[in-house]
Amino acid sequence: MNEFDYEKLGLKCGLEIHQQLDTEKKLFCRCPAKLQGTRDPDFTIERAMRPVLGELGVYDKAMLTEYQKGLGIIYEGYNDVVCTYELDDTPPFSCNPEARRVALQIAMLLNANIIEEMHVCRKNYLDGSVPCGFQRTMILGTDGYINLESGKKIGIEILSLEEEAARKIKTENKMNFFRLDRLGIPLIEVTTKPDINTPDECRECAERIGLLLKSTTVKKVLGSIRQDVNVSIEAGTRIEIKGVQNLGWIPVLINHEISRQLHLIELKEELEKRNLNEKDIPNKPVDLTEFLTKNKSNFIAKGIKSGKKLYGINFKGFKDLFGKELMEDYRFGTEVSSKVKIISGLKGIIHSDEDLSTYKFSNEDIQKIKNELDSKENDCFVLVLGSNKEVKKALDVIITRVKFAFKGVPPETRKALENGNTEFLRELHGGARLYPDTDTEAIFNSEEELKEIKKNLPKYPWDIIKQYSEKYNTEERNIKALIFTGKLKLFDRLIELTPDNPSLIFTTLLETTKALRREGKNIENVTDDNYYEIFSLLKKGKISKEAIEEILSLKADSPQLSIDQILKKLKIESISIDKLKELIDEIVRNNLDLIKEKEMRAKGKLMGDVMEIARGKIDGAIISKELEKSIKETLKEMK
Repeated sequence: MNEFDYEKLGLKCGLEIHQQLDTEKKLFCRCPAKLQGTRDPDFTIERAMRPVLGELGVYDKAMLTEYQKGLGIIYEGYNDVVCTYELDDTPPFSCNPEARRVALQIAMLLNANIIEEMHVCRKNYLDGSVPCGFQRTMILGTDGYINLESGKKIGIEILSLEEEAARKIKTENKMNFFRLDRLGIPLIEVTTKPDINTPDECRECAERIGLLLKSTTVKKVLGSIRQDVNVSIEAGTRIEIKGVQNLGWIPVLINHEISRQLHLIELKEELEKRNLNEKDIPNKPVDLTEFLTKNKSNFIAKGIKSGKKLYGINFKGFKDLFGKELMEDYRFGTEVSSKVKIISGLKGIIHSDEDLSTYKFSNEDIQKIKNELDSKENDCFVLVLGSNKEVKKALDVIITRVKFAFKGVPPETRKALENGNTEFLRELHGGARLYPDTDTEAIFNSEEELKEIKKNLPKYPWDIIKQYSEKYNTEERNIKALIFTGKLKLFDRLIELTPDNPSLIFTTLLETTKALRREGKNIENVTDDNYYEIFSLLKKGKISKEAIEEILSLKADSPQLSIDQILKKLKIESISIDKLKELIDEIVRNNLDLIKEKEMRAKGKLMGDVMEIARGKIDGAIISKELEKSIKETLKEMK
């Protein structure tokens, strides 16, 4: 990973963290705030979206980008968790008071100034994630802060309470599919000020805000928290990176974005050195279809045969610039191509900075293209294949993006990728999409209510982490993991039940569940009461610690089974010490020759034999101790 002088670059980062609240009902209706998993929907509805003017009387650029994509929308709903409000057929109900109290609690923990009179606004979305075309949102706190471990204060600009959007299921045949069960679940958005100046600070700030949120009444399931990172350097511009799913991604994404911006600035400077300017960019592409009908490239020949058009456009003096690397395995040509894919729906572009032989272009084909486009040695040409509509849209995108290269870094929203790179998602949203909601009244936060909420604020998670790690002699990361997974209260229940074995509780709640999840087990099927029942059986000596993983595994696969039914299915019954001794003595007697020959080294083999019968029925440490004792006594008798 590149190391940069962040201070010299003027790096500024900010965070937008969205967290679902764990309330019984949705924010503006009385439907249950519960996801339905993979359950088949009860109905579907098809809708179309059009951009609308914001309060400032202009269209939001990001909305226009979404409209250009030309995608249709199908909503999938459930009769028991979706009502006419989600479908935009009924005005909103009053705001959920439970959600508002949780949000106010979070605002207080973040030292924010509470808004006395909250007003609901509409935030326009045209991607189909909200059927009515806007999300209802309200600011409830401003000018807060959170301290990093170093003591540095990171400002919290605003805290908003808003509705969660519908969940996207797939895109198929130019149609986006959304499930409406998630739509309307209460959500808090925490937006920091651009006070973060290094990637590590950004990661720590995201972790601290996440820990604070998880210590309140919020959902702890996968996908209930999302973080977006805003990145800018002095010579560049602000870029919003969406969908940062992992804290470990943050430093990598920021460094890669710095690299991208620096190389785009270098590209701008190179254009100036070559005495090129925006006016040199051609606006009229050339139809090359009839000149390449016999091209050996399969996909081009097939495309033309099916009625598609091949257009080319020549960029004078641009040789090697489309091939310029901006991030690892990501070039300026990739930058242009990804924008074409998102907006036009085409698979991408071909440019002459690539090795054209990979597309099976012959030297004769390349010369024909150059002749038709008047492309010289220092130029770079771009080819686009598609329908007339697709090609027109793609060429508009290409020309607009190349023109912006003369300005430097375009402000935009980009999607985080697992390799640490990003790709274009849409234009950067602005204030043009926000306007007051006329369907809802102002919401007042009374002094009496705020005082009552303040009395019951939870402890700060970093204080809990330090306290627990010292008390139970464990690493701080284990306590953090319990908070993030929502298992800290369960840990407290289990440690009260079996106070002498904290390490086993940590192992079960963190390592065992993680291993089972990797095996594809739906460990979320195991309830807190199930864990408590398992540890109660352990305390009574009815199962051994070795049986815990097997029980959890089967419960994850078969949630309808009770723990007693699982024990019977696994044939786990407790075994007394006397019974164990009888079993061990019998196995030892049947292996006298092995013991005589290898003495104590035989213990490993015999331990396996005993465990085949006694696994899960009694603690392995007890088995080991009794086996060693039996072998020693047998050897003594044999001498």
